[in-house]
Amino acid sequence: MAQIFETEGYIPSTVFRKLMRVLNDGGVAITASDTVYGLLTGAFDRQSFLRLDNIKGSRELPYTLNFASSKRLENWYGRLNPFQRRVSNAVLPGPVTLIFPYKPAVPKGFRHRDHGLGVRIPSDALTPELCDRAEMPIWSTSANRSGQTAPTDFPDVDPGLLEDVDLALNSGPTIYRRASTVIDLRQFPYRIKRPGPWLDHIKRVLHLAAQPMEVLIICTGNICRSPLAGAVLGDMLGDPDRSGVHVSSAGINAAEGLPATDHMKRIAAEWGIDLNRHRGRQLTGELARSSDVILTAEPLHRDWIIELAPDVEDRIEMLGDPVGFESIPDPYGSEYEAYRQSADLIRRAAAAWRVRLQTIVAEAGWCAR
Repeated sequence: MAQIFETEGYIPSTVFRKLMRVLNDGGVAITASDTVYGLLTGAFDRQSFLRLDNIKGSRELPYTLNFASSKRLENWYGRLNPFQRRVSNAVLPGPVTLIFPYKPAVPKGFRHRDHGLGVRIPSDALTPELCDRAEMPIWSTSANRSGQTAPTDFPDVDPGLLEDVDLALNSGPTIYRRASTVIDLRQFPYRIKRPGPWLDHIKRVLHLAAQPMEVLIICTGNICRSPLAGAVLGDMLGDPDRSGVHVSSAGINAAEGLPATDHMKRIAAEWGIDLNRHRGRQLTGELARSSDVILTAEPLHRDWIIELAPDVEDRIEMLGDPVGFESIPDPYGSEYEAYRQSADLIRRAAAAWRVRLQTIVAEAGWCAR
């Protein structure tokens, strides 16, 4: 029989420690998330997993892995592709379950048929803190026998279920009073598998997730290197609505509206590219956050972006990395030959990035709609 604690509005530290001890020892607890009351146990312990199976009964859907944060999720699962990440960033934490393809990080004994891996970062305070303190994901499933209704308040929990678990917290009604919205991110087009909270918001998010990947190229003044790189890479990739990639540029110290330098316009024209309409643009935090991949001409640009928008750090790459260069030399104020050398290096880097970006799009399964 479970130890039952009244915790509506506040969880005493002594109760929290008892709950942590249950999870760390392979036990099973009942707690409220933001959506429904759930059965919780530590992830990837075979005995506790089988115990969860016995309590739940036969099931049609996989259990869900809960994480403390998106960073913890990606550290464990691996980097999400840019299209998945758009959804994840927009809905987590929240009353949403995301379904990802299985990866080697999920041992076969913990998979459920071909249903994929359900992932949550709930918006309640308790579950992410449990994951953070445990330094591991936590399995969860609704606190009901298979086929019964998921409870959204403690009195709705089946008394027989309380006989089978080690600890239960009565925290009153859940925030959303209904099961999470389930989004399948295994293949395009991403779709809502089960409607729930935030439905209108999620529909808008899925529409945006299907748009071409945004690649932003950064230099200092946005009149030499980044305009040429953006134009060359965009030309190599072709129509964004067909390639799945849209390329633009900006500068960390740009004067808004300045044209590209004459030397860069001349070189671009020799390659069949028109830079005459380019106008300089200053990088902002909003622009950085709206980009899926950020390519910088020099390491100092990376440092500047991280200071401006720390949350985009893992989207930043060096433009010259695929061709073995940490920096693309800045030709501004130099003779034509310096521009030519920089431009040739930019074109080599752009060709390499074209392949990388096409691979990302193909592996993500993105397709024109």
